Order: sequence, then C-alpha cells, then structure tokens
Amino acid sequence: MSVFKLENFLPYKLSILSQTVSRLIAQDYESRFGLTMNQWRCIVIIGNHKAVTAKHICDLALLDKMTVSRAIRTLEARKLIELSPSPKDARKRLIHLTSTGRKIRTDILPVAQNYEKKLLQALSSSEIQALDSITEKLMAAANTLQTRN
Repeated sequence: MSVFKLENFLPYKLSILSQTVSRLIAQDYESRFGLTMNQWRCIVIIGNHKAVTAKHICDLALLDKMTVSRAIRTLEARKLIELSPSPKDARKRLIHLTSTGRKIRTDILPVAQNYEKKLLQALSSSEIQALDSITEKLMAAANTLQTRN
C-alpha cells in the first residue's frame, strides 16, 4: 500500500496557503477596521457595483446565504451599507455602500494590496506571470469539474 503524502497534494497546499493568508489578513482587518474577512469581501463586491443583491454577493464570493446574510446584517447595523427595494422586483433588496462604507473600502484596499505585494515579493516577475496563468487555468479546470458533478 502506497503512502499518500497530504503535503504534496495540490488541493491541500492551496487550502493551507489560502487559510494562512486569510487568517493573517483577517486579524489585521479585525484590529484596524473591526471587519471580518467575509464582511470585507462583501464591502468590496458592493463597492464594485452601483447596487447588488445578496445572491449576487453569494455568487461572486462563493459564500453561502447564511454567511452573507450575517455579514449584511452586521454591516447594516454599523451603517456601512443600506438596503433598498429593487424597482424591478420588490422581493429583492439592493445593497449600496453608505459614505462611511465607501470610506472604509477606500482605507482598506491599500492594506489588501500591500499584503498581495508582500506575498508576490517572493516571486520573480516571470513567476508572477506564470502564477497568474496557472491559477486561471486551475480555476477554469475546477469550474469544469464542478459543472460535471
């Protein structure tokens, strides 16, 4: 019977990398801005659109409805977002950033970009280009696998 080395298994490596970086960033966002990682993701997605629904956030961030609902409730209570009925469908609520939410988004983006910059300093410019290409291909392959299942 062959030994399966988990530390050499690509999905495991990707998961560990993601969790390590996310934990580090989440601690910083929590201490500086009082935001969880999921709340930050919601703020970025909302800020990238004029108005967005909770379902759209779920789809873009690959988060479940309960996680997004919890983040939205907290962000609304902190007056970082506001909800309004959709003119096309009264059952749906459109989510917008408030001026305070836009300010936090503006303040937090350089922090996020700085983490990315620090991580990428470990790579050469050709490795960064290769990484971009490889991650795009892996994401496409994962999406293909997901649609087959």
